[in-house]
Amino acid sequence: MKSCRECSFVLADPVGRLTVSRVGLFSDARFPGRSILSLRDHYDDIADAPAEIAELFLVDIQFASRIIRRATGADRVDVALSAAAGLHVHAHLVPRRRDRDPRPDHGPDEDPRAHRPLEPLPETMAIGLLAAAFDVVGAGISGS
Repeated sequence: MKSCRECSFVLADPVGRLTVSRVGLFSDARFPGRSILSLRDHYDDIADAPAEIAELFLVDIQFASRIIRRATGADRVDVALSAAAGLHVHAHLVPRRRDRDPRPDHGPDEDPRAHRPLEPLPETMAIGLLAAAFDVVGAGISGS
């Protein structure tokens, strides 16, 4: 995956390409299927993006959340919009399951488990599962 020319942001483990964004797996064993959705074009702040780009980004977030929810069996997907100073606008999509989360009614940052990456085989399986789910709806990365 190419890095952003403005800030060098790189989306790891890409699985899908949507209207104005790309989606990739964020390796987090606490929340299998956690993903990053990043705008294809660079903006330091969502407030700097044209209104139509911001609106389409929200549509992409909703669309990706539905795919992630179905692919992971999650009850819901928490969304956190992020862009530190000078960093690429992106959203964290965190699948949540009442039967597996120790604190399902709290934000993912309040999870008591230590963050650690997925083991190599589960990570490969998660990438394959999410990529297949995006392919099914015509949003796979084959055309990127």
